Amino acid sequence: MFKLNDLLDDNVQIDNKDYHVHMAFDNVMDALDALSDLEMNQITRMESFIEIMLQDDDICDELDFENQGEITQLIIEKINTEPIESQPFDVDGEPMPKARAENNEDNVISFDIDAKYIYAAFMQSYHLDLIEQQGKLHWTKFSALLNALPDDTLMRQIIDIRKTDLSDIKDKKEKSRMKKLKRQFALPDSQLEEGGENYG
Repeated sequence: MFKLNDLLDDNVQIDNKDYHVHMAFDNVMDALDALSDLEMNQITRMESFIEIMLQDDDICDELDFENQGEITQLIIEKINTEPIESQPFDVDGEPMPKARAENNEDNVISFDIDAKYIYAAFMQSYHLDLIEQQGKLHWTKFSALLNALPDDTLMRQIIDIRKTDLSDIKDKKEKSRMKKLKRQFALPDSQLEEGGENYG
């Protein structure tokens, strides 16, 4: 949990040994990319994730498979402490699914597809150049700023469009307009739903 009166704790402990986790936002993105790279087998993905997050190419030689799994889980939990738009990641680096009855949203942000919108929103709102912040801006700070983007940023508007449930819109013209916007800004494999039908 983000607390203003606590220092950010970037360590995990396995077998009474502390490991420093490099939590710069771009490093976390690189590690999640590695963890979800299906061109590698699961063990290689996990090892790559650990090596990126601990910035140690030889660390997996020191850890047995059980400890590798445990350290991966601990790091994922640390990343999920401040999830983007309340969307935590699983141990494969993928957004965790939500129960449809509980929440009708698909994933609303893609760091790859939305990169230019996120960059522009941070410049517009916070005068922060995310390229210059690589290796510096902590994931927890990045998450808090991204989740709090003001309504006048295109990224926030895109998020709101993706989160809109078409079945809640009664006006036909507005529903048609929003359907077009949802198609325009849809992420791959996402679906637009209305009364049980799938769109896009």
